[in-house]
This record gives sequence, C-alpha cells and structure tokens, in this order.
Amino acid sequence: MKKIMLAAVMLLLSCFVLRGQNNHWIQIDDYLLQKAVAEDEGLMVRYMMYEENIRQIQNATKTDTIIGGKRIIPVVFHVIHIYGEENISDAQIYDAIEKINIDYNKENADTADTYPLFQSRAANCQIEFRLAKIDPNGNCTSGIVRHYDPQTNYAYFSTMSDYAWTPSQYMNIFAVNFIYPEGMSLPDGAFIGGMSPFPPSNTLTQALTGGDTLMDGILIRQDGLGSIGTAENMGGMPLNMQNRTFTHETGHYFNLYHPFQSLYAALGIDGCGNFLFTAGDEVDDTPPVANATQNTSVNCFTPGSLNTCTNDSPDEPDMIENYMDYQFGYCNNIFSLGQLDRINTTLMNDRRKLWSYENLIATGVLDTSTAPCTPVADFFSETHFVCAGSTVNYFDASFNGAVDSWLWSFPGGNPSSSTDQNPIVSYSSPGTYAVTLNVYNATGNDALTKTAWITVFDTASVIDAPYAESFETINFANDVVVINDASSEWELNSGIGYTGSKCAYINNFDGNTSGSYDQLITPAFNLTSLPAGNHAKISFRYSYAGKITPGSLLTAADTAFDKLNVYVSTDCGKTWTNKISLAGATMGTSAPIETTFEPTTQTEWALKEIAIPSTQLPLYANTRLKFEFYANGGNNIYIDDISIYSISAGIGEYINEKSFSVFPNPVTDATNINFDLRKNSEVVISVIDANGREVMMIENSSLSSGSYSYPLPTEQLGAHGNYMINLSINGESLIKSVVF
Repeated sequence: MKKIMLAAVMLLLSCFVLRGQNNHWIQIDDYLLQKAVAEDEGLMVRYMMYEENIRQIQNATKTDTIIGGKRIIPVVFHVIHIYGEENISDAQIYDAIEKINIDYNKENADTADTYPLFQSRAANCQIEFRLAKIDPNGNCTSGIVRHYDPQTNYAYFSTMSDYAWTPSQYMNIFAVNFIYPEGMSLPDGAFIGGMSPFPPSNTLTQALTGGDTLMDGILIRQDGLGSIGTAENMGGMPLNMQNRTFTHETGHYFNLYHPFQSLYAALGIDGCGNFLFTAGDEVDDTPPVANATQNTSVNCFTPGSLNTCTNDSPDEPDMIENYMDYQFGYCNNIFSLGQLDRINTTLMNDRRKLWSYENLIATGVLDTSTAPCTPVADFFSETHFVCAGSTVNYFDASFNGAVDSWLWSFPGGNPSSSTDQNPIVSYSSPGTYAVTLNVYNATGNDALTKTAWITVFDTASVIDAPYAESFETINFANDVVVINDASSEWELNSGIGYTGSKCAYINNFDGNTSGSYDQLITPAFNLTSLPAGNHAKISFRYSYAGKITPGSLLTAADTAFDKLNVYVSTDCGKTWTNKISLAGATMGTSAPIETTFEPTTQTEWALKEIAIPSTQLPLYANTRLKFEFYANGGNNIYIDDISIYSISAGIGEYINEKSFSVFPNPVTDATNINFDLRKNSEVVISVIDANGREVMMIENSSLSSGSYSYPLPTEQLGAHGNYMINLSINGESLIKSVVF
C-alpha cells in the first residue's frame, strides 16, 4: 500500500475466502476481525505497537541457512477426510508443492502479464517448500499424513490444534473438505477457500486463536491445492485456481495482509482510507485498493485497468494481479518487493527456527535418499451395514510408504482372510464384526483393527406393514440407529409431539456443530405384507423453524436454515436413495425466531409422504428410512408419526384423505375417529395394538357418502399405550396412530 498522507494506523485482516452464489468472494475475514476489535478496545493499540516493531526490525540482517540460494521450509500435509474425494492423492499434493515453488521463485510464466509499471517490483522470494522426511518423533515420514475425522466437513482453527506437528519446526497444511467458522451460518452455495492465521506474535492472530500456538499453519479446502485432481473443479464452479489459493494462504502465514482491507468498513471507510484513517496491507509498493477485486466473469481484469483509490501519492492503478488480492487464482502473478521485505522479516522472527540448519536436519528435508518409509495401515469399505448373504467391498487406504503386500482378516466373513489389495467379502450370519489389515514393505509393517466395523442384519427380522410410530413407546437405544458427527444428536423428546407427547428431535439451536451431519435410521419394515396390487405410502410429520440472528453495527440481521434429507434403503442400509430434500425458508413449518423453537400446536407440523407404486412393492421386503440432518446454524427439528400403509390408485375417489383424523390425541377419557366419504363404500374400522394384533372392531358395513364420527371406546382397550386406527375403504387402508 502506497502511504497516504495524514493517515493513522489501520488494522488489517487475515484471509478467509468465501464464495457466494454469484461467484464473488465475501470478506468473512473482515467481519471476524472487525468483531474482535469491537469486543476488545485494546486490540488496536496492541496492533499499532506490533506493526511499529515490525517496521523497526524490517531492515535487520536477512541471512541464515541458504541452500542453493533459497530458504528451505519443511512442510507437512494433514489430509482430514472421511474416505471421499477430499482424501486427495499424493500426486495432487506433489503438484501443489511444485506450483507454489514456482510462484515463490518468480518462475511462473504469467509474470509476463504483470502490468509494466509493476514489473520492476515483482519479487523472487527465494523460498523452497519441501515435504518433511522425519516426523516429530524421529520416524520416517512422507510428509503427508491422513486423518479420518468428520470435522473435515466443519473444519476451523480447532482442527489445526488437533493435528498440528510442532509449528516452529514444520509448516502445517490442513487439507479439509469444508471450512466452517464457529458461531456462523453460511448461505447455500457458499464456501470458504482458506483460513490461515498470521504468525503467532501478531496481535490479530491472538484475537482469533486465543493465543493457542498450535493454531498455526494453512487451513485450506482440498480443491484449493494444486491444479490436478479435485482442484480442477474448485467448489463445483467449475474453475481451476491453479494452486493460487495455496499461494495466497501462505502469504498470510508469512504475515502478508490484503491490499484492500479496512476494519473501519462499518464506518463507511473502504480500503482507500481517508485523511484520518489509513487502510491496506502495511506495504509501501502495493497501491491501495478500495474493495476486494471481484471477477465479473471467468475472465481476468486487464492489469492496470482499475484505479479504485485516487488519494495515494503518487496515484497508481490497483495491483489487481497481486497474489493477496481476490481475483480468481489464475489472474494473479506477483508478490511485490515490499511484500518480500515483510516475508523476510517474518522469516527472521516467528519463522526463523523453521529454516535453520538444525531444523532442516531434524525434519529430514536435506536428505536426498529415496528409501520408502514404513506404511501406515488404513482402509475403508463401501458400507457399514449389509443384509446377511450380501457382499462388502473393502479398499486399502494405507499411506506414508508404498505397500508391497497385504494381509486382511475378516471374522465372520468369507473369505476369512485375503492377500488382495481390495478384497470382496460376503457375510452369511447376522452380527457385528471387526476387520484387520496388515501392510508390509521392505522397510517395515503396520496393522490396523477396526472393531464393530460391519453390522450384518437378519433379513427375517422385519416389522410387517402397516406400521405407525409416534415415539411414545420406542426404545431409542435398541430400536433405531443414531449416527452422530459432533455435539447434539437425534434423541427422544419427552415433552413435544404431534401425536402424544414424544418425538425424535435434535437440539440444534445451541447444542450442535454447524457443518455436521446427524442420522437417524429406523428398524426394517416389510412392505410386501400390504395388500397385493395396492400402492403404499410412507409418511411422517416434522416441525422446524429457522433461527434469526439480530443485526449489529457490523452485520445485517440474518436467518439461518438447515437441511433435512430423507432416504430409503431396501438392502439393510448398504445403499440409500434420496426421496425427500428440505432446505431454506421452504423447510420451515413455522416462522423463524431468535429463540429456541418448540412447536406448541399441530399447525406447526407438516406432513411429508413417499409413494411406493404397487409394481415396486416386491422390492421393499426389507425397508429402512434414514433421516439425515445437516446443521447450518439454524434451529431445532422434530420428527413424529412415521406411518406405512396401503392405498389404491383411486382411494381418493372414495374418501377425503385429509379428513381422516383422531381427535383429541393423545386420549384421556374419550376421542373420536372422523372421516368424510365421497361415495358409498365398504368401510371397516379396527384398532391394532403395538404388536400388530387387532384388538377391536368398531365398524364393518356399507356406508353412504357423508361425514362420520365414531367414538373410540377406550374402556375396552385395557392397557394404556400406542395403538393404530386402521380405516379400510373398499379394501384399501389408511392408518392413524393414537396414544391412550
């Protein structure tokens, strides 16, 4: 930033990159640090003192261990994954290292695109990044470590703290699937490309990390690394950023700021600053920029074509091709000499041990040998659930060293052992089984056992339809499967329900982690027990409201919504088909609120249905439902009244289905069964208990069209509990659950 006359010191921001639905980068980082300043009046003073100290030492000696004319930086990649595409290949990481070394040594061909005025300012940083060959425990490493952890979908600074190797010895790079700052909600289609703190001594870093020195390194989306593999389609735009997201984030690691930043944006002051307040990156040879340079198409702006600030002296165009601005990566091509001065200062202070000769020896980056390391055993399978008699595909995911041979052990499986790299195993008996993998190469071997890895279900253990579940008598521990990423999970709520006083719910308002998934899987149902030739319906009720976040000086009011997906499996959970997707404002059954949402009336519940054609019913002999909730900073969700019943194609010709009700419900002393017939019909009304037995016949006769209301003689039911009202119209059934 060229100095602006009569300017005061200005706070700057680290890079948190967020793409909105219009492919623009939203400055979420500005908000986080503006918030920190608003909450800590002394932060600005500490920052001013920090930057003054940086200026005083910037011209200090800049020599230490030079290898081939370059400073060598030991690097370790932590790939946080759940065995999906986010578990990027070694080849993509090698490509990222190659590309960043090109950028930092001014070997990139697109330096020819730098605006002529700035070409003499283009810096050769003379830095080389190398994968570490020795880990903190003195063991051989490939410099690429892989960690299975669902937080890859909601990574934040705490992820860095969980897995960091000694930050003074290694530049830690954390490759994740999705970055999600705590306490925030992101709009659909938005994502954060990277979040990298400045060096630990920077007061701005301390404001964001709380002084945790393990929160140090590069937190980046996996598709922001390299130019091959997942990087060819960053965030599904599709755009290839040519590794420049990585280059940008490492700039922050070396204490570089954005050229456009202003913590005074809430006061209407942009990156140009004014006669009272300066703004920018604390670098003399990068002209100030009013706001982040945003591509309006896939094309780059012509260098020198924008001049958003005219109060710098001399007045120069924006350096929109700078790595620290916000154009798409393939539009950037330069670090300036002033930025290099700041990088050098950081290398002689916070990062000095990193490239010292002693550390280069300790991390093995001077070792030119090519001997493989001992492999680290790891594996995954296509599923965790199968029917007895089914097969499971297993996949080797070992890392750290090339594997020469494999030895698998499959208790309960056929074969019970295998030397294939990716074996296929069948299971004939119900149960829960462990899996063990041993891997070997010339250097050594490793073994991994995953207990309770595969659950094999008995295909005969099913519940015959029709079925109704209002969660009044269910045992969550035994009757359903709950899979939880983090924090809150699906559980039984004993005070709220559409029917009765219980339901399944998630405390998402203040007890869940944004970006996490929660799954609820039902028992198996047999839909082939329904009358032949009829269609079937699976229905449930849910209640949900968005969460309002009030506006502040820095931000406008916002409303966060979560997502609910409902899946059906007909093979014991081995594969799933999405049947219902709910998201955004249309997901709400009640108006958004600022407080915890709890439905108080039946009008705050919505009915959702899945139709199964009669021709497909033979495929539904073993049917499970999965309710998958994606937390996005919204409110609580409730599920009740799961029902499975038979319908004919023309049942609506004879009855208004919406008129069928049991009220009041739950029942205390008396209740009525209500429905409207459109045509004369044969009507049977029966009561079925929780075990599927018919315990009462209320009606079995021909009825004329009209409205009907039958009292339910509760005194004849005997025991209190959960019952189903089966209303059969001309042989086709509708089901309602009732609690007595």
